[in-house]
Amino acid sequence: MTNDDRTLREEQQAAALREVADLGRRRADLLRQAEELLKPLSAAAVNAVRTGAPRRRTQDLAQISTGVFYGWLQEAGIEVRAKRPAMKKGAAHA
Repeated sequence: MTNDDRTLREEQQAAALREVADLGRRRADLLRQAEELLKPLSAAAVNAVRTGAPRRRTQDLAQISTGVFYGWLQEAGIEVRAKRPAMKKGAAHA
Protein backbone atom coordinates (compact mmCIF):
# COMPACT_ATOMS: atom_id res chain seq x y z
CA MET A 1 0.00 0.00 0.00
CA THR A 2 1.38 3.37 -0.99
CA ASN A 3 1.45 6.48 1.16
CA ASP A 4 -1.23 8.00 -1.08
CA ASP A 5 -3.46 4.96 -0.51
CA ARG A 6 -2.96 5.20 3.25
CA THR A 7 -3.67 8.91 3.23
CA LEU A 8 -6.84 8.40 1.20
CA ARG A 9 -8.02 5.62 3.54
CA GLU A 10 -7.33 7.78 6.60
CA GLU A 11 -9.25 10.67 5.05
CA GLN A 12 -12.19 8.39 4.25
CA GLN A 13 -12.18 7.02 7.79
CA ALA A 14 -12.02 10.52 9.26
CA ALA A 15 -14.95 11.62 7.09
CA ALA A 16 -16.95 8.55 8.07
CA LEU A 17 -16.25 9.15 11.76
CA ARG A 18 -17.25 12.83 11.46
CA GLU A 19 -20.56 11.70 9.96
CA VAL A 20 -21.11 9.20 12.79
CA ALA A 21 -20.28 11.86 15.39
CA ASP A 22 -22.65 14.37 13.77
CA LEU A 23 -25.52 11.90 13.55
CA GLY A 24 -24.87 10.73 17.11
CA ARG A 25 -25.04 14.31 18.41
CA ARG A 26 -28.24 14.98 16.47
CA ARG A 27 -29.84 11.77 17.77
CA ALA A 28 -28.87 12.56 21.37
CA ASP A 29 -30.37 16.04 21.02
CA LEU A 30 -33.63 14.64 19.63
CA LEU A 31 -33.84 12.08 22.43
CA ARG A 32 -33.31 14.84 24.99
CA GLN A 33 -36.05 16.92 23.38
CA ALA A 34 -38.41 13.94 23.35
CA GLU A 35 -37.69 13.30 27.02
CA GLU A 36 -38.45 16.94 27.84
CA LEU A 37 -41.85 16.61 26.13
CA LEU A 38 -42.97 13.64 28.25
CA LYS A 39 -44.01 15.68 31.29
CA PRO A 40 -46.18 18.21 29.41
CA LEU A 41 -47.52 15.43 27.20
CA SER A 42 -48.56 13.34 30.20
CA ALA A 43 -50.20 16.39 31.81
CA ALA A 44 -52.10 17.16 28.61
CA ALA A 45 -53.21 13.54 28.21
CA VAL A 46 -54.42 13.34 31.81
CA ASN A 47 -56.25 16.65 31.38
CA ALA A 48 -57.91 15.39 28.20
CA VAL A 49 -59.17 12.26 29.97
CA ARG A 50 -60.39 14.33 32.94
CA THR A 51 -62.42 16.49 30.54
CA GLY A 52 -64.10 13.35 29.19
CA ALA A 53 -62.06 12.73 26.05
CA PRO A 54 -62.03 9.08 24.99
CA ARG A 55 -59.04 7.29 26.44
CA ARG A 56 -58.19 5.35 23.29
CA ARG A 57 -58.27 8.50 21.16
CA THR A 58 -56.14 10.37 23.70
CA GLN A 59 -53.56 7.57 23.75
CA ASP A 60 -53.49 7.40 19.95
CA LEU A 61 -52.92 11.14 19.65
CA ALA A 62 -50.18 11.03 22.29
CA GLN A 63 -48.50 8.26 20.28
CA ILE A 64 -47.49 6.31 23.36
CA SER A 65 -47.91 2.72 24.51
CA THR A 66 -50.93 1.56 26.46
CA GLY A 67 -48.80 0.75 29.50
CA VAL A 68 -47.27 4.22 29.66
CA PHE A 69 -50.65 5.91 29.10
CA TYR A 70 -52.47 3.98 31.80
CA GLY A 71 -49.48 4.47 34.10
CA TRP A 72 -49.95 8.23 33.70
CA LEU A 73 -53.63 7.92 34.50
CA GLN A 74 -52.97 5.83 37.60
CA GLU A 75 -50.32 8.27 38.83
CA ALA A 76 -52.87 11.06 38.43
CA GLY A 77 -55.39 9.16 40.56
CA ILE A 78 -57.69 8.27 37.68
CA GLU A 79 -59.27 4.86 38.04
CA VAL A 80 -57.99 2.23 35.65
CA ARG A 81 -59.52 -1.21 35.48
CA ALA A 82 -57.31 -4.22 35.99
CA LYS A 83 -55.61 -5.64 32.94
CA ARG A 84 -57.46 -8.57 31.40
CA PRO A 85 -55.70 -11.91 31.63
CA ALA A 86 -54.00 -12.93 28.40
CA MET A 87 -55.95 -15.32 26.20
CA LYS A 88 -54.45 -18.74 25.67
CA LYS A 89 -53.23 -19.47 22.17
CA GLY A 90 -55.82 -21.24 20.12
CA ALA A 91 -58.70 -20.20 22.40
CA ALA A 92 -61.87 -19.60 20.47
CA HIS A 93 -63.47 -16.16 20.61
CA ALA A 94 -66.91 -16.13 22.19
